[in-house]
Amino acid sequence: HPFDTRDLRVTSHSITLPTPMHTFISIPRPGDRRTDWIGFVWFSGWMLINAVLAIGLFRRAPMVALFLAPTFAHEALIAVAFLIRRPLVRQSEGWAPRATAYAATFVFPAFCFVSSLWQPNWMMPSGPALFMAGVLLWNVGAYVGLWSLLTLRRSFSIVPQARALVTDGPYRIVRHPVYASYLLQYAGVALSHSNPATVAVFLAWLTAVIVRVSFEERVLAAVFPEYEAYRRRVGRFVPRLLRRRPLSVTAPADAADPRAKAGAHV
Repeated sequence: HPFDTRDLRVTSHSITLPTPMHTFISIPRPGDRRTDWIGFVWFSGWMLINAVLAIGLFRRAPMVALFLAPTFAHEALIAVAFLIRRPLVRQSEGWAPRATAYAATFVFPAFCFVSSLWQPNWMMPSGPALFMAGVLLWNVGAYVGLWSLLTLRRSFSIVPQARALVTDGPYRIVRHPVYASYLLQYAGVALSHSNPATVAVFLAWLTAVIVRVSFEERVLAAVFPEYEAYRRRVGRFVPRLLRRRPLSVTAPADAADPRAKAGAHV
């Protein structure tokens, strides 16, 4: 695809070039691991804050704290993933992919944290039935998230990036199991603490995730030619019950001849 060389941007950390879809793709220079360490420090700090809160919660309500144990393990896995992940191949450049990724990562947890401090009525439990349904969704999502992160491991990222194409484990069932796990967890919060503010923030978060996924899939499709077939075969957040069948191809007239079959594989 021809492009104006004036659009080519070269820095000490990456080379950025435009794609036919007018989305800039950054090809990083090797050896730059600043973002890995920033992510490790950030999520390690967040994990420590959650651990301190968990100790206080465990003293008041041990069972509730045990329910949250998978969430703490989830944050610890993310912190470690920043240090062991594979080298970056390509990533989306520009403010929109990054802003969407950070919004989808931090908006809902930040809302819950701020609400618990300044708007505690937004964190009031729902009725017993909705509360228990929400707790169940949260825990299912937490364990799905652990499974997904253990499978993703060295390919984890926050902003839309391509490191390696993972299609095994939960990625055989849905294309984005990590986001599916958050969908279950945050839907659980919206049920267990049901009010207009929580539901509105949940819907805003879901919108951000859908946009985030579109940026991620654009990068993956640009790097991995087999991604398009994978996308047609596997659902985004939920399993695809009816898979698309490939178009049938009429066999040539001499296909019945064994010699013709043997020659096709030489």
